[in-house]
Amino acid sequence: MAEREQVLLERGFVLHQRPYRDSSQLLECVTGAHGRVGLVARGSRRVASRQRALLQPFAPLKLSWIRRGDLGRLINVEADGPSYPLEGQRLLAGFYASELLLRLTARGDPNSDIFSCYSRCLAQLGEAPNVARALREFELELLRALGYGLELDGESATGEPLRADASYVYELEQGFRRAELVDSGVDLYPGRDLLALRDLELDDDASLRTAQRLLGRVLKAHLGDRPLQSRLVLQDIVSRGL
Repeated sequence: MAEREQVLLERGFVLHQRPYRDSSQLLECVTGAHGRVGLVARGSRRVASRQRALLQPFAPLKLSWIRRGDLGRLINVEADGPSYPLEGQRLLAGFYASELLLRLTARGDPNSDIFSCYSRCLAQLGEAPNVARALREFELELLRALGYGLELDGESATGEPLRADASYVYELEQGFRRAELVDSGVDLYPGRDLLALRDLELDDDASLRTAQRLLGRVLKAHLGDRPLQSRLVLQDIVSRGL
């Protein structure tokens, strides 16, 4: 029989929720010390439930639960500060960040860096003027936290520093190499934009587009062929000019 675990007042966020039985919910949460956890919130869908108002996306929480096995039972929840006020594309960007965590993490794998970069992303989405920049920084930090970080200091084979005036080819699981004449039809990345990503100085549209193209390619290698639902919605909004 699995050992009984009791956790009190653990910092966390609700990543996803769905109805369970008549009045309960199944929650997927990211926490500071316990990684991603699955919890049953009994009675949380009742109109009079105190938990109903608290268990919302993008709200910092303190969660308490009892768990034996893969799924725990929520026994208490408290607010740990005001919710991040996300609206419009910022709201969709928040759901995108949550969906990335759901797809790229497993339950019961503690990683405080993942919790930290998710928290920073929500704060930036609530305040930063540029949503795309906040998401690119989140993607870069998340890949590092997962152990899939990009080496943006130099070429993979030679160790030569990346040059702003050169173009590079990115080879999955290997890194960057300087482009040659035979690479004319290959997906190329300007050194200037790679250095901007390394230094988190994504101050123009060109560097943001390069970062999106590169990080999207790396993420897809780990996500597989099933597309992110939040990204499909965002693409639909952009295509209709909304």
